[in-house]
Amino acid sequence: MAHGYPNGYHPVMRYLLDTCVVLSALRSRHGASNAILRQAFEGQLPVVVHFKLVAEYRDVLLREEQLRATGLDARTVQRFLAAYVGIADEVQVHFLWRPNLPDENDNFIIEMAIAASPCTIVTHNVSDFRRGERRFAGVEVARPVDILRLRGH
Repeated sequence: MAHGYPNGYHPVMRYLLDTCVVLSALRSRHGASNAILRQAFEGQLPVVVHFKLVAEYRDVLLREEQLRATGLDARTVQRFLAAYVGIADEVQVHFLWRPNLPDENDNFIIEMAIAASPCTIVTHNVSDFRRGERRFAGVEVARPVDILRLRGH
């Protein structure tokens, strides 16, 4: 048994894109967030979702100020979300771990990452996720630029 997995099996790292990364990617075609999103749509970066995360994406992306900033309309946002769900692995959260982060929504992101383990949470708010009382094996937190560097891009 290697690293807790039977027969030397090593699962593929999956990535959970925080809402701020998706929003940043849609606001600008340049930068690490957009590159990460493009890699996901090209099948190079395995991503995970949960219906609660998709609802958060929808809520944020459909705000008037975000529609203006992205230059998208509501219909295009809905099509984008449908396409994103189509490329992502759905994660089922069976346990509430409550790492006690300052933002309750961030606790759920950690729970999703635990369910998708091994999983890296990709966020611009790295420090927000490192404040929890607990650390979980198989869960990493990194900025989009760090992921690109790690993956040689």
